[in-house]
Amino acid sequence: MNNKEIIDELNQIFEKYKGYLINVYENSEILNHKIILVNSILNRSVAIIEAYKKILNTSNIIVLNSLVRMQIDNCIFIYGVFLLCENGYSIDEISEEIIKNNKKLSQYKINKEKMTDSYIISKINKEYKNKFEEMYKFYCRFIHFSDSALLSSMSMHDNNILELELVTEYSRFEKHINENANSFINLSKFLLIMLDQKWKNIKSHKKI
Repeated sequence: MNNKEIIDELNQIFEKYKGYLINVYENSEILNHKIILVNSILNRSVAIIEAYKKILNTSNIIVLNSLVRMQIDNCIFIYGVFLLCENGYSIDEISEEIIKNNKKLSQYKINKEKMTDSYIISKINKEYKNKFEEMYKFYCRFIHFSDSALLSSMSMHDNNILELELVTEYSRFEKHINENANSFINLSKFLLIMLDQKWKNIKSHKKI
């Protein structure tokens, strides 16, 4: 895909998000916590998508990879809430704890198992049999300082000379953009798939 095709694909995802949100509104008699969370997740994802579109042409892979990691975080949250609701928690309670106390998923437990990213990711991998865990580990290397931060700051020339410099031009990363964009597009779609599949039967009874 070229950059225009990538952006067109992301624009289509945005339209699907809007359609999903409208459907959620129309099928609820009250403004409840589930709607608030759905709206927040989709808005966060749209903000990430818009940032991705603006940075894409720069080939700044360090920031683009960070945005992919943020989209992974949205997916983790969706599945984490689903797991909690499957195990006796209410989405109203979860939402209120986030709003009032900034409570994190990692502060919850299921059968004495802490709701860490690793725990939730293992459950996603088991159900969807995708490379979610592999992606998570890879893109975390661009959020936390790692070998990726070191290697991406260096340039190796044909004569095996290593060059260190401060640069604001990232054309050397162009060859990685397509793979990065594919990951980002698939995650943005997967987010909506999980939201539709996993939250469909979650009930929110408490009016905002």
